[in-house]
Formats: sequence, C-alpha cells, structure tokens
Amino acid sequence: MDVFRASIPFHPFRMARILKARRELETLYQEGRQEAEFDFVKEMFRIYNGKIINGVPVSIIHRSIEKHANKQRTQAKLDHRVLRPIKECHQAGKTTGIFSAGYKYGIERILAVAGYDKYFDFCEAEQLREDDGRAIEFALDVYKRKPGLLLGLLRDRSMDASRVAYLGDSEDDEGCFEIVGYPVLAFLAPEELKQCYARKYKAFVPEDEKDLANYLRYA
Repeated sequence: MDVFRASIPFHPFRMARILKARRELETLYQEGRQEAEFDFVKEMFRIYNGKIINGVPVSIIHRSIEKHANKQRTQAKLDHRVLRPIKECHQAGKTTGIFSAGYKYGIERILAVAGYDKYFDFCEAEQLREDDGRAIEFALDVYKRKPGLLLGLLRDRSMDASRVAYLGDSEDDEGCFEIVGYPVLAFLAPEELKQCYARKYKAFVPEDEKDLANYLRYA
C-alpha cells in the first residue's frame, strides 16, 4: 500500500479503491488459509494490480518506492547477516546475484540506499508492465517459474550449477534447491522449512553469520 500513498492528493477518489482492496485482501487471506491448494500470492496480485496499480503513473510509483527505500524501518528489515557474507564473496571475486519474485526496482533501490547494490553482479526479479508511462500490472514472470528460469540464467552466464550456492527462504525456492550444488536456508526462513529442506535436499542451515560466511567462503 505504500506504493500508492503518494498519488492520493492528486486522485482523491482512489482512496476508496485502496480501502476496498485492503478489505478484499484481508478476506482473501483468511479464506485462503483454509485451502491447501489456494495460491494467495497470485490472488493478491490480481486484486492489487486491478484495483491499485493499474493506471497509476510509473513516476509516482518510483517516487513512492524511493521514499520507502529511505525509511529507517525499511532499512532496519534488511538482514545484514546474509548481506555481509555475500559482500565478502563478491569482494573475493565470486559472482553474486539476486534471483527473486520481488519487484526489481524496489529491491535495487533498497540495496542502493544501504550501500550493497555494488556487491551484486545481477538482479533477476519481477518487472512492472507499463504503457505510455502508466502502470498496467506487476508481472509474475519469476514466481512459480524459478527452476526453469534459474537453469536459463546459469546457462546464459556459463555457470556450473554444481558450484553454485543458492540462498532461499520460501517454498517457491524448492525446485532451485534441486539444481544447485550448495542449497542454503536463509536465517529468516520458517523453522519447518529449514528442517524439511535440510532433510530433503541436505540444505545447509547456518547457525549465525560467521557460520554462513565460512560455508560460502569454501562453497
């Protein structure tokens, strides 16, 4: 919802759409928790795109993201226990990158404010579809397609999958853990996921930042 607040003074009736969308999302979340096959992310973006994003000038979205990236609470959410070891790997000459179902522009701006953007060689993430300067929707080109896209990324960059470390924290990273030689669970991953993937894929579960740094150093 933060993406949208900057446009309210210029579109006073849009607030009603935001509030309605918020109520729909809350209802969707409560209902979705009862259904095992329910894909909350896809449904969330269907509502978000249709009722909030569509038609908003991209310049407004970017200004809002810039403001969001500079907020202290946004920067406080960054997990430096992961970022510092990645920085060390990059400085040691290893290729480092981001492969995410998050919004690419937002990821890049948050990392830039924190000073970490220069320690990543690439960022493959979701894009915003637009037409004539106005947003159409957030694409979901990466979500649920990570394994196939990862294989293509590794091929294009001539990278040997058996020598790649992949840090994941959600269920949509599962297929990628089957591909790489060094699957790693990030600190913020749910405990049940850590236990499951450690057992199923022999994924590494670091105890602390030093443990992760040592593992990546020799991966």
